Amino acid sequence: MNKVELLHIVIGGKDVLVRSTQVKEIVRPGPLTSVPMGPEHLMGLSNVHGQIVCIIDAGKCSALPASSQGQTSHTRILILRDPVKHVGIWVDQIKKLLRLNDSEMVDATAKAGDTVTLEIEGNKYALLDCSKLLHTTISNY
Repeated sequence: MNKVELLHIVIGGKDVLVRSTQVKEIVRPGPLTSVPMGPEHLMGLSNVHGQIVCIIDAGKCSALPASSQGQTSHTRILILRDPVKHVGIWVDQIKKLLRLNDSEMVDATAKAGDTVTLEIEGNKYALLDCSKLLHTTISNY
């Protein structure tokens, strides 16, 4: 049986899971440069290892709540894995890495949309599909 790794994060006070295969890197937030007249979900641009990355608030372009946007010692940016786009998601906190069997993911992958609810050991999580999130945010520019 294959294992699926999910990163347990918090966005806007909500427990969210993201497939680890969709995340390229996790970094601490640096200074953001605002983009005049940019879309509401674009928090700003950040220089990550010499690469300009669009930092977005996933809650403003998905079914998730908006992030707290207040930077704390727990705040991180998930740099998403994409061959062309350089996008990061503002995350209020990273909690842990979960490993599930493929069979536990069947119900979640069968539904459409950028988020679905997944119950694990009595806890409910929003499972965020970052690939759909990338298509939504980029098409809004």
